[in-house]
Amino acid sequence: MAVKIITDGACDLETEFLKRHDVSRIPFYVSFDGETYKKEKEEINVRDFYQRMIDEPDVYPRTSLPAVNDYITVMEPMIKNGDEVICICFTSHLSGAYNSACNAKMILEEDFPDARISVINSLCATVTQASIVGEVIQMRDAGLAYDEIVAHIDRIKSDAKIFFTIDSLDYLIHGGRIGKLTGKAGSALKIKPLIILNQGEISSGGIARSRKKSMAKVLDIMRDFFTKENHLINDYVVNVGYGYNVDEGKVFHEKVVNLAKELGYQDEIPCMQIGATIAVHTGPGAIGVGLTPKYNA
Repeated sequence: MAVKIITDGACDLETEFLKRHDVSRIPFYVSFDGETYKKEKEEINVRDFYQRMIDEPDVYPRTSLPAVNDYITVMEPMIKNGDEVICICFTSHLSGAYNSACNAKMILEEDFPDARISVINSLCATVTQASIVGEVIQMRDAGLAYDEIVAHIDRIKSDAKIFFTIDSLDYLIHGGRIGKLTGKAGSALKIKPLIILNQGEISSGGIARSRKKSMAKVLDIMRDFFTKENHLINDYVVNVGYGYNVDEGKVFHEKVVNLAKELGYQDEIPCMQIGATIAVHTGPGAIGVGLTPKYNA
């Protein structure tokens, strides 16, 4: 018997990393025509997805959440083996994936009443969801019991947050994540919004007049979080997420690393490309920093 970890396509850890640490990922489906859907990272890779967004700027891709049976297919062999399952899902405020996983759990519990399955609404996405999965891996490998791990997840997920900016409001408008009137006004003024993902929901973090200024403001928000709100940076996992532009991501990552060092941070800071599940809502220009409490802080 072992603790088995499952997550979904909103977690942007590399496939090889997940395989190495025995984590199963259930992909979302991506479509550019609304008819043909492909499994993200399995049938279409992230670079090809972004390139098509750049090449076809007037086409807005869509995602479809994993089906209930997608979860059952992964969970059932684990349950039959007597394993305990922890499934970490994309925030329910932005997706129905959590509900699909919960339905799979209920179906499996009918056939396996002694099954131990915890479906977690992570309240997170992309880099913070990745950090929660990373913390769960550490807890499992340190020998923490199933119930202890679940209790730690419930504690840390509510304080995870992402500070980020995007290059255009068009994708948020198209996806209904922002009011159309406000969005059109912002697009006309070429405003670069600052966005905060906190407790599973997105909110405004302000605006900037240029891409350079918007990225600088993300760093300012991060600095204020640790200097003005009295949080200890070494109690958090810090990581960076970027969209299409790899070079821009590297430059921003270096700035985050420098700021974190200035604040006394002692750990490595991962830099990961934001996947299609998030990019359909934010567009190819999302870039930001994720902060997730450590389980042993």
